[in-house]
Amino acid sequence: MPHLVLRGAFDAGRVARELEPGVSRWGRAVLKIGDRWLRDDGRAVLVEGVVVELARPLHPVAMVADRDGATVVRLWPAIEIERTAAVQRWLAIVALGLQRLGAGAVRTTNIPPEILDGLALAIDLD
Repeated sequence: MPHLVLRGAFDAGRVARELEPGVSRWGRAVLKIGDRWLRDDGRAVLVEGVVVELARPLHPVAMVADRDGATVVRLWPAIEIERTAAVQRWLAIVALGLQRLGAGAVRTTNIPPEILDGLALAIDLD
């Protein structure tokens, strides 16, 4: 499953309130960050998205959660979604939004470098 692990913990309440929604283009794909929901226990955030490629919309949901003092950004496993390059790019854009809110550099990821290329994503791989 595509994921990014960022250095340092995150403030889930702040992410739910302040993560910027928005639309961007990547090649022929349109990537949108939509609503955010804080989990009841305040320890995770779900981020809604829409990825449109060739007029076919996909509706990914990212889960942002703390794991051992790091911030993990991954697709929410409760929803089956095709893991296209554009969906992976959308996940990286969510991570970029977290970095703008103070999250650290990407520590590990299984997303190929060519998908991350061109983002102002801070990366410091282990």
